[in-house]
Amino acid sequence: MLSEDKLQIDPTEFAMTIIRNKQKEPKTTNTQFIKQQLTLYLETYYLIKDFNHLEISQMDQMKQKQISELFDKILSGRFQP
Repeated sequence: MLSEDKLQIDPTEFAMTIIRNKQKEPKTTNTQFIKQQLTLYLETYYLIKDFNHLEISQMDQMKQKQISELFDKILSGRFQP
């Protein structure tokens, strides 16, 4: 991977996209839903900030297996409160 090809994700835009797609369950109170949305937003935001930092500082040194494991964690149920 060339240094100019490093992937950077906007953490605010990504987190907002994630919470926009979360639907309120019928049995969930508004307060519970807001807390879930806030938790989801913050987890997503900081996960992407960590990813970007990792991309800048270590991606060139990571082995393909480590990159795969990172994306598996991102795509797993991590985003479900």
